[in-house]
Amino acid sequence: MAAVKPFSIPGFNKALKVQDLEESCNIYNMLPTDSQQPEILESHIHNLAALFVQNRAEKILGIHLAHGHFAAPKHTAMLGVNYEEPYCRWARPTAIQTIDLSNVHGHIFVLTDHGFHPYEYQSGPAPDLSELDSAFLPNLADYLNKNDLSMLVGLQVVDQNPANMLELILPQGTVMLDSSVLNGCVPTRQTGWKFESEDSKPRVCQANETHGQHANGHDIYNKGDPHPKLETFEDVRIALVEAGLLDQIA
Repeated sequence: MAAVKPFSIPGFNKALKVQDLEESCNIYNMLPTDSQQPEILESHIHNLAALFVQNRAEKILGIHLAHGHFAAPKHTAMLGVNYEEPYCRWARPTAIQTIDLSNVHGHIFVLTDHGFHPYEYQSGPAPDLSELDSAFLPNLADYLNKNDLSMLVGLQVVDQNPANMLELILPQGTVMLDSSVLNGCVPTRQTGWKFESEDSKPRVCQANETHGQHANGHDIYNKGDPHPKLETFEDVRIALVEAGLLDQIA
C-alpha cells in the first residue's frame, strides 16, 4: 500500500464534506462481516496498546474489529446516536442529506490507500485531540501497513462510559447496550479494545465492546421473519422488549 500522507482525516481533524460520507458508505459496503474476519492476534493487540500509550492516544482512542453487517443504501452513512433509559447506541444508515456535518464526527476508521477514513459516524462534536502526539497517526499507519492489518484493525473513538457493551443486529441497524440490562444474552466475539497506562506501562482493558448472542443468534430477527419499522428509538426499545431482551421501562 502506498505511503499515507498527510494525516488529515475527515470527521476527526478535518471538516467533513458530503463526498466523505459517500465514500464512507462505499467502504462500509466493502467490509467483510465479523465471521469472515480472522482473529486479531494478541501480540498485535499488545503492540498496539504500547503504541497508543506512547503517543497519549489511549484516553480517547481504541481499536475495533473492522466489519460490516449489511448493504447500506446509496447516499446514506452509518450514524450512531446515544440514548438513555437504557443507555445505548443505535447506529443505522442515515440519509446523508439529513446529517448535520457540523455536529457529527468519525467513530470508526480504516486505513485506505489515501489515509484513514471513517466508515461509521457518531452524533456530536469530535473529541479533543490536543494531547494526542503528532507521531501517533503516522506510527499507527506504519504498523498496520507493515503487518497487513489495514482492513482488519479499525481506529475507534471510544465511549467514555465504562459499561461492558453488547452489540445486537437490527434490521438495517445495530444497537449497543450495557450487558447488565439485557436478558438472555451472552458475549461472543470481542469487537472493541480500550487501552490504558498503569504504572507508566500499557495495559489492555477488559472487553468494552462484544457481539451479543441470544436464542436467535446475533440478529434480533431471523431472516424471513416480519420486521417492524424502526423509525425512532422508542420503536427500537419496544422491539427489544417484545423480543424479551429488555425489561419494560416505565
